[in-house]
Amino acid sequence: MKVTINDIVKQSGLSYVTVSKAIRNHPSVKEENRLKVMDAMKTLGYVPSAAARTLVTGKTNVIAVMISDLGDGFYDSIIEALNREFFNNGYLVTLSICKEDDRENIAFLEQKRVDGVIIMAPFKEKLFAQVLEEQKVPYLIIDNQTADFGSYSILSDNEEGGYIAAKYLLDIGLTKIGLIGGEKASSSTQDRYKGALKALKEARTEPYCTKYGHYDQPTGYNTIKEWVKKEQVPEAIFAFDDHIALGAINALKDCGLRVPQDVSVIGYDDSILANHYQPQITSIKQPAEKMAKKAVDELLRLLEGKEKPTGNAKMVPALCIKESTKNN
Repeated sequence: MKVTINDIVKQSGLSYVTVSKAIRNHPSVKEENRLKVMDAMKTLGYVPSAAARTLVTGKTNVIAVMISDLGDGFYDSIIEALNREFFNNGYLVTLSICKEDDRENIAFLEQKRVDGVIIMAPFKEKLFAQVLEEQKVPYLIIDNQTADFGSYSILSDNEEGGYIAAKYLLDIGLTKIGLIGGEKASSSTQDRYKGALKALKEARTEPYCTKYGHYDQPTGYNTIKEWVKKEQVPEAIFAFDDHIALGAINALKDCGLRVPQDVSVIGYDDSILANHYQPQITSIKQPAEKMAKKAVDELLRLLEGKEKPTGNAKMVPALCIKESTKNN
């Protein structure tokens, strides 16, 4: 037999109104009464209906994460942390994989089936934000990649990460440094390049060679093949993510070059990929946990009706030295 709220009233000895408020976690309920209701619910095995709670409160207690694709180690780490942090605050997370057809994505957002939205969809930030603004649904952007879109975003400090990577290669005595980036229009690509260029300028040198492509293994592999053919192989390579780095290392091996003895390689993200390959890839670790925690804190503030911060929140990455770069 299904347990109802009336059963909780009988079990706790409290009024229907008090029990109802306690189930909804209303602040006016005394702590001792709230505990009585919780005990009664536990004893009887009562689980409040999510649909009924939504009708009463107007809240779903669900947060949507709009993501362009799965399988990116950095984004996967953020999603895992978001799920944990939101759950601890009484919310469930649902993932929406962004389709090529933006009409489907927009239709989902316009249905207002969630209390808030986290956007992690490179180059779609402006479009989704516009829809959410019109729907008055609180949202935050993590890792904004739309260079000309100035909405508040929680970011890894990619410029600092680029600086750290190039500075480390210079510190171990390598000056002929090749740069392999992803999409040139990406904010991450631009910022990592700026950071690397700053370190190189401080050392009174410049990139030995530079190539842009995609954040994937073929970009790294094909770039190395091209540089070998041109007899333009650098002493060290700063790959703007671990996929590019892995592609570069595979190409170097296929061309008879050793890593790190002949060419040192540093990647970005410190992904699972970087740690389960031989040689293990020296990489820049992005602060996924800190970014997720900041996103949860800020979105909860927005759900309380508070103003969105201005500017951006930038978290500093860290260098993880492993086997793909020479020792001092």
